[in-house]
Amino acid sequence: MIENEWLIQDIDRNLLSELKQQTNLPETVLKVLLSRGFKDVKSVQEFVYPKKEFLYNPFLFEDMYRTVVRIHNAIETQEKILIYADRDVDGVTSLSILYDTISVLGGNVVWYIPSDEGYGLSSTVLDKYKSDGVTLVITVDCGISAVQEVDYANSIGLQVIITDHHEPPQDGLPKAYSVIDAKISSSKYPFKELAGCGVSFKVSQALMQTYGKYFDKKVAVIADDGEKCYIITLVNGIVVSEEEKNLKEIDFTEYTKVFSSDHQTIRPSDLQQEARRLLAEYYKSEFYDDGRMLEFFENNVDLVALGSIADIVPLENENRILVQSGLDMMKQNSKKRLGLSYIFEECLKKQLMCAKSISWYVAPMINAAGRMNKANVAAELLLADNEYKANASFTELKKLNDERKEIQNENVKQFDILLQEQCDIEKDNIFVVLAKDLPHGVTGIVASKIMKLYSKPVILFIEDKGTGEATGSCRSIDGFDIVSALDKTKELLVKFGGHTQAAGVTIKLENMKEFKDKIKQIANETISKEMTTKKFIVDCELKISETNKDTYLDMDILEPFGAANVPPTFLLKDVEFEDVCIIGPNKDHLKIKVCKDGTYINALFWSAAKYKDEFNYKDKFDIVFNMDLNKGNFQLIILDARKNS
Repeated sequence: MIENEWLIQDIDRNLLSELKQQTNLPETVLKVLLSRGFKDVKSVQEFVYPKKEFLYNPFLFEDMYRTVVRIHNAIETQEKILIYADRDVDGVTSLSILYDTISVLGGNVVWYIPSDEGYGLSSTVLDKYKSDGVTLVITVDCGISAVQEVDYANSIGLQVIITDHHEPPQDGLPKAYSVIDAKISSSKYPFKELAGCGVSFKVSQALMQTYGKYFDKKVAVIADDGEKCYIITLVNGIVVSEEEKNLKEIDFTEYTKVFSSDHQTIRPSDLQQEARRLLAEYYKSEFYDDGRMLEFFENNVDLVALGSIADIVPLENENRILVQSGLDMMKQNSKKRLGLSYIFEECLKKQLMCAKSISWYVAPMINAAGRMNKANVAAELLLADNEYKANASFTELKKLNDERKEIQNENVKQFDILLQEQCDIEKDNIFVVLAKDLPHGVTGIVASKIMKLYSKPVILFIEDKGTGEATGSCRSIDGFDIVSALDKTKELLVKFGGHTQAAGVTIKLENMKEFKDKIKQIANETISKEMTTKKFIVDCELKISETNKDTYLDMDILEPFGAANVPPTFLLKDVEFEDVCIIGPNKDHLKIKVCKDGTYINALFWSAAKYKDEFNYKDKFDIVFNMDLNKGNFQLIILDARKNS
């Protein structure tokens, strides 16, 4: 077997004992949290019990006020608004949130998702909607790289609002009316990793607030001792000033609302501290007491969870709150959204409603529509407001998903052959592969599989017939920013855009050889052997007596699992393997019985059939693994194994 690197985290036993007394959490849960950098009760409790009132104010986006006032005015004057979305799950959930919000507020709104035009804004599409009377275009989950297209929109009298979460171009932003993207260099928004649907949710939330009675009004949060006070002034929930004053000096007519303490006696030295405590209380009361905004949250957070999981954004900070809340909503009422309820019934069956099941079963089906150039089917499913529409969209989506699976299987086979022919598997630090006569749509999935298999960045191109161009999908490893690398070759590219580890790119075929040479040079200068070594970060070692269903269920408090909060990885030493057999339609996985001290546990070892002969009975192995339930039965998912010498 290949010798991979195991990084076993140190656990501070004294801190473990201290936290165990203060939190009453299971010891293994605390070990996992300590291994991931949590050092005190406050950080542990904030992670384990994320609170909705800790979500950031959408007006912290510097262009948010300008954005929502413009949309508000367009709604009031019945301007025709176009929402222009990306075609993946993140894009269609972003579209659904903003479209529903503007519709509820009475706006004249239409939507569009590109198909044959490819990713992003299209001048041809802008022309069409301009002639149909559109005056305002709002992008969701796209647009941040559309410099030329926005220039064109401006030239034909269309105003463009960009809402996106992708990396901005390094040589300047599009000249849009406003830009909402936490990743732009001037952004002071506290969290940079919202998905496109998270950004759309924030825009919709702020837009809803423009219809509230406190919008653009001053609110005072005051702590006083009868003579002096500390006053914090808010506008749209943003602190605009704070100061200590004499109570008699305050003109309360300036404020639409005053939020103050019930305490009668506070020492003057505590006024500022008390005002800040009151501010936290005010934010909490505003979230839970405003029925209109609470209803908005509950009506849309399921879509934020769905899009965020599908787009593999880090499930930390705001994303953790939003995804956990959204999953709770789906668990409480899986039939709330008609279109989704059909998918849940089809895909989940006996699966639990969790981030993993959404990622593995639900998201791929919704993504199938975009991959087959019919993302409108997925959007219509999410927006369906009656059984007939929901059933019709689901039936078509199911057919598209079956077609997607067939295409994916064929593309995996063909790209595997081409990879061996066009790349040096051992020496190349990045794989660049060009295919002909293959359908588009699943290239990103295939690139991701190859990247994970070899722990190297991958760019897979498919030639576009009759255009002299090829369209590609990129997937990268930690430490190699694929968008930055593409930017260094931009003179050879038609267009590109995406994240540090996933991107799309279009190139003229005549530039392919030069591009390959240049991107390989960049990879050779950037990627070290250590970066391509597969690493397993082990949270803690378990005894065989601790490796059971009860421990697995204890881990549920750390859900949702995903990027930046992966399922706990454990180490088990000196086990034996029995009943090792090859399984799977392609005969590439192993089913194993793990044995130690008279205890037997079923396990799966994905893509390990080639190592079967190395797992001899009575040899001792150390394994790193995740725990899992399969139809209620406890099992291990082995990630790596080492034979003891």
